[in-house]
Amino acid sequence: MVRTTIRLIRHELTQANIERRYIGWTDQSIIRQVSADIAFTPSVIYGSDLKRCEETATCYFRNVPFIANAQLRETNFGDFEMKTYDELKNNLLYRAWIDDPLSVAPPNGESLQAFTARILTAFQEVIKGKEEATFIVHGGVIKAILANYLNKAFHDVHAAHRVIYTFVLDGGETCISYSEAPITVKDNMY
Repeated sequence: MVRTTIRLIRHELTQANIERRYIGWTDQSIIRQVSADIAFTPSVIYGSDLKRCEETATCYFRNVPFIANAQLRETNFGDFEMKTYDELKNNLLYRAWIDDPLSVAPPNGESLQAFTARILTAFQEVIKGKEEATFIVHGGVIKAILANYLNKAFHDVHAAHRVIYTFVLDGGETCISYSEAPITVKDNMY
């Protein structure tokens, strides 16, 4: 059985992140180019096809190939895309989604159950047979993966910017170690 070391990194901040908007499939750039001091260099980086992931990969790991995969995108927030809690808090459909995200989807979006199934399928395809895989993805993607392998609820997992979430899978299924490490950047705009 292959032991696989997985590293998950959330993309750098976008303007929508700063404004606390639901940003799923909107293709927004990161707000600042930075350089990072990271102790390892992967041979390849996997991530979603949205530019904020590839831009972060370029900042953190110059000259490392980036393989984009649309199945690793953030949740499709549908009609709630690019809106804030304050803009939606009185919307009954929004309240229903917040109360039961596993089975209720945003209008024209996807439920947490559908999102998690999509992410885990794509993730498992990427890591199959590999000893190491590094991902630069979205906060929801990290939460879905970690919740599954750490046996936690989605909303009990946090996915911060500038953190490397590392875990080792024994045979692709069982998590045998887990750690979090901060990423130090050379431009501290935020």
